[in-house]
Amino acid sequence: MRRAAWALVAGFSMVVGLGAAACSGGAGEVAPVSLEPIASTLPSAATTPSTTVAVTSVSTTDASQPDTTQPDTTFPELTGPVFSDALGVKVASAPGVNTPGDTRQLLPEGLYVHIAWTADPADPSVFTVQPDDIPVLEAYANASRVYYSAVLTDMTVDPAAFEPYVIDKGAKYESAFAAARAKGQIGSVGAGVLLRPYVLSDRSTAASAVVLDCYLQDEHYLLAGEADTIGQLRPKGVAATMLFVDGAWKLDAIGSESRACV
Repeated sequence: MRRAAWALVAGFSMVVGLGAAACSGGAGEVAPVSLEPIASTLPSAATTPSTTVAVTSVSTTDASQPDTTQPDTTFPELTGPVFSDALGVKVASAPGVNTPGDTRQLLPEGLYVHIAWTADPADPSVFTVQPDDIPVLEAYANASRVYYSAVLTDMTVDPAAFEPYVIDKGAKYESAFAAARAKGQIGSVGAGVLLRPYVLSDRSTAASAVVLDCYLQDEHYLLAGEADTIGQLRPKGVAATMLFVDGAWKLDAIGSESRACV
């Protein structure tokens, strides 16, 4: 199942910024908040005229692109699009993966991305992707990896790490990271985070795309030195705007979008 063209109103509700968790009780008690793959920079509906955006897979005729169709070793009769080997280690399984496809470990702490080759009868939020979607989705996954790398370590922006995948080299996240550092907070993915992105169909351009992701997550904040907890994976919907800039796809903005999950 591949998602058809779908009206998406710009001006999604703002994502809770990093460091927004507040002490809600005794020492060491922190109210958990959701960590987005990238902190939102989408403007609020109050300041932005309502517009409609719908896009599809982005085609490419670049002969330098790797072969993006390979068989799945677990289901040898099936083939489908795959990420490049530069993205991350290909793994046979990951928390929340129930369909054949391509699964990559983005971070050893438990960050994964999966693109499905078949629909999941038990989960209508799983959508298949096309080979032409791969450049956009791989850029989205790389942006997520860089973001989580910062969240799970020192809560700082390394412009050199962000620049290849995020507009403005990640400067937009520094104030939120600083707030988290001031509170002594670090991020955790708990039982894991599984990205399941797909590109909206039928109205893409060569310069922009919208990625929807009903990702599965157990992410939360901890105080430095606090014992971690492992919970259950829960779905969270986001929509990301991707731009083709200087010959590469980069993440421009992302916000919560419940309609990414069916």
